[in-house]
Amino acid sequence: MTPQKAKKICERFALKHKVIFEDEGECGFGRECVGFLKGESYVAHNPNRCDNYEPIPELECPDCYAPDGVRAYHKHDCLAVLGRGDDAIIGLAKWVEKMEAAGEVRIVKYETHAEGLQIMFSGVFGYAVTIKTK
Repeated sequence: MTPQKAKKICERFALKHKVIFEDEGECGFGRECVGFLKGESYVAHNPNRCDNYEPIPELECPDCYAPDGVRAYHKHDCLAVLGRGDDAIIGLAKWVEKMEAAGEVRIVKYETHAEGLQIMFSGVFGYAVTIKTK
């Protein structure tokens, strides 16, 4: 896949789902990445509740994990690939293609169940990717 094609795939995905394609972002504490933002947070996949760290069953999505060989951010299940530049964008585009091949991709709002100071990091609501399989 060419870098130009990869960027178009990511831009199309962002436009379709009303998210931001961030090609010069940071995950965690200063880890360079590319990914998809909704507001100021990266879109999650397979998010956990903040109050008990349990998975949210209705948002579990086995098809939402990054494909083999893509360096997904590993401390939080979000649609972000570590690094910057062509290789990272190509990895993110491959991820988008994998999800779209599995079914109808949706970005949904969910309650984080964050409390106290955790609200500063996670917010009251987050956004997650899900797939309605074919």
